[in-house]
Amino acid sequence: MNTLITIENLSKKFCKDLKANIVYGIGDVVRRKKQRPKSLRKHEFWALRDINLQLDEGEILAVIGANGSGKTTLMRLISGIYPYELGQIKGTEKLKITPIFALKAGMHSLFTGRENIDIKGSMFGMSKKEIQDKTDFIIEFAELADFIDAPFGTYSSGMKARLAFAIAIATDPDVFIIDEALAVGDAVFKAKCYDYLKEFVKQPGKGVLFVSNNIKKVLEVATRVVILGNGKLIYDSTDIYEALNFFILNCLKGLDERTQQFKLQKVRDYAI
Repeated sequence: MNTLITIENLSKKFCKDLKANIVYGIGDVVRRKKQRPKSLRKHEFWALRDINLQLDEGEILAVIGANGSGKTTLMRLISGIYPYELGQIKGTEKLKITPIFALKAGMHSLFTGRENIDIKGSMFGMSKKEIQDKTDFIIEFAELADFIDAPFGTYSSGMKARLAFAIAIATDPDVFIIDEALAVGDAVFKAKCYDYLKEFVKQPGKGVLFVSNNIKKVLEVATRVVILGNGKLIYDSTDIYEALNFFILNCLKGLDERTQQFKLQKVRDYAI
C-alpha cells in the first residue's frame, strides 16, 4: 500500500486580535515563510500543534473532533489554502487534489445548471475540453437531465448540492478532501455518493480525506478514523465503532459516569 500524503509535526497558529493580525501578517510577508516566528506572539494561539498523520492509498480517512478542534484548518493546510508555521506536508505536490468545502460557492442563480457546470468546473481547474467530456456524466450523476437548462436559482437546495457535488467528483483527482459535503439530496442520492467514494478508492493511487461529526456518515464510508482535540491528534484507529465510542466519551468527559452512560446511549439511539 502506497502512502499518498504524509504530515509531520504540522503546526498552525492564528491571531485573535484583528489589528495585531494585520501587523504580524505584514511582518511575516516581509520576512518570508522560513523566517516566521515559531513561538506564540501576543493574541496568538495554536489551532493545530504537532500533527503527525498519513493518508494511504485506498483509504477513506475520517477526521472528526468537537467544534474548534482544528479539522477544517487541517484540511485547508493540506489543500494549500493556508500556510503553516512548522512541520511538513509531503506528497501533495505530486497529486491532483480536489477540496470540497463550500460546495455551492461560485455558482450563479441566474445561469442555467449547464452554464454553472462550466463555471464550477473552471473553478476546479478543469479545461474546456474536460468540462465538455464530463458534462453528460455530471448531468447523469446529479440526476438533473430534466432541469439542466433551467435557471440554477429555481433548483431546490438538494438539487443545487447534487449538481455541485457531481461537478466536484467529475474532476477525477487522486485525493478528495471533503468537509461536511455529503449532506446532498435525499437518502437514495446520499447512498449513491457513499457507493461512489467506496469504488473511487479501489482505483490505484486514490484516497479520501473526509471531515464530519455525523456518526452515521462516518460509519457508512470510513475505513479509518482520526480524532482531533484542542488542535492535537488524540486518537487513530481502523476500528470505526471503537473510535466513535472514544470520540463521544471524550466529548462527555467531566460528567459523572452515570450521566456519561445515559448520554452515550442517547447518541446511540439517535445517531447509529
